Amino acid sequence: MSISSPSFTSGMEQLEKKLFHQFHPSNQQDERLIQKGLFLYRQGTVTDTAYDPALHMVKAKVRDVYQVNVRISLDPEKTSSCSCPEEEWCRHRMAVFFKLYQQIASVGQWVNKWRNQKTVQLQSERSPAAWKKLVQRAAEPLNMNQLLAQPFLLEHYVANMRSTIQKQAPMEKEWKPLYELHTSLLLFIELTERIASVDRNALKNDEVVHVLEGLLDKMEDAMSDLSVYARPFAFDPFLEAMRKEASQLLDYESFPMALSVYSLLWFQLFTTKSWREKELDGLSSAGTEKENNFFARTALALLLMKNDLWKEQFRLSSPSIVPHAVRWMEWLLWDDRIEAAVTILKELPYKIPAFMDELSSDIEQRAFAHWLIRKLETGRIRMQSPEASIAIHEVLLPFSARHLGSLLLESGRYQEWVELVHWIGFQPEELEIAGFKQLIEKKPEYAVPLLHQWIDQLIAEKQRDSYRKAVRYLKKLKKIYIQRNLSSKWEMYFQAVLEKNRRLRAFQEECKRGHLIHVDQ
Repeated sequence: MSISSPSFTSGMEQLEKKLFHQFHPSNQQDERLIQKGLFLYRQGTVTDTAYDPALHMVKAKVRDVYQVNVRISLDPEKTSSCSCPEEEWCRHRMAVFFKLYQQIASVGQWVNKWRNQKTVQLQSERSPAAWKKLVQRAAEPLNMNQLLAQPFLLEHYVANMRSTIQKQAPMEKEWKPLYELHTSLLLFIELTERIASVDRNALKNDEVVHVLEGLLDKMEDAMSDLSVYARPFAFDPFLEAMRKEASQLLDYESFPMALSVYSLLWFQLFTTKSWREKELDGLSSAGTEKENNFFARTALALLLMKNDLWKEQFRLSSPSIVPHAVRWMEWLLWDDRIEAAVTILKELPYKIPAFMDELSSDIEQRAFAHWLIRKLETGRIRMQSPEASIAIHEVLLPFSARHLGSLLLESGRYQEWVELVHWIGFQPEELEIAGFKQLIEKKPEYAVPLLHQWIDQLIAEKQRDSYRKAVRYLKKLKKIYIQRNLSSKWEMYFQAVLEKNRRLRAFQEECKRGHLIHVDQ
């Protein structure tokens, strides 16, 4: 196999770096994989190697218990394959790598250098600098220009990086969440900086946002786990390092996710009063040249100081603060700071319309509305101020119609519920989900006009299934009339319906089947 092609040498160098950082000698599974691949290579089991420059692909056969076919792409954006059952990188692919690598460098030196990582790692694994270096090494093989051209691949690469990083996690249970939190933060910052250096607008790409949101979720989970344990003094250097690293997040004014991570850390981790005072001083001295997030950051810092000065800054902040403020409410409620959470809740209806206008499409608006509704429905937030919660649902219309209907009924605002029904144009089935049964129980007089309207619509469809539904609503209407001592009015109405639709035999049959009329009528 010729190695004269520059693309082969370049591809092998990238593959070598990727494998060097993907596996670690302190992990027994990785150590066994390297040993087995090295054994197969040295036994001469790798044959028929061929390089296709057009595809940037190497093909080979490996004689093991049975012969397997291996394909290894030297394009970092593409994956490899082996006909063995292993889905991940297997001993056969490792053997082919060694066969290829020996044509450009020493396999023995590579293995020795790889194994020497174990000593270095054991000497420095409990320092912030070592953890940062580990994350940087894991991210080193990424070609961000190529990845941003195909951003859907980013999640796969980040998953591999996280797998490499997690192999070095401390064994002690109280250290694991700190490691998860710190390395996720470092990875978030590393990716954000590298993406922004190529194309700052790429931070708004859906695939990129999805990957970084996943890292934020990991940080939240780690923070929750960390709260279970007492923090030993040995944590202090890591907390100090994270506090300094968090300041880097403020360099990304136009990237909302960065402020979310910053908020999470200052709400739940950096609780020392002196730290918060120092952070507030730093924000205040930064000036207002970047007004949008300046007010958001200052509001956050003042909020953390637990005084009322933050309210004015929050009111002045731009609509982009909305998703952050929702998270703040959740964290405030966890801390039993009800009054502050309600203050934010009451201010949101004034900011949400402008925030929704900034979203680029109906799909994004709907996604945000449903996200916010889930936050309000699943948490304690809406229970603190039902009126403010209703106001939020009103500005989220039409996406919030069903939930707003339920809130109006719960608050006894029946007339407004009926007005909402007419404005939205709900189908009967949708309204039953939105609380129509509750309306019948509480205020049946408001249900009567709706039932009349639905019955006429269903009969006009002239379908057997629609007739059955119409009969079901007729029975509900009859019950309401009888309960209100209006039996004679019901009889007049029902006879008029029968007369108007006397030619609709199927409808007449459904009325008989529903026992609304006697068989001989």
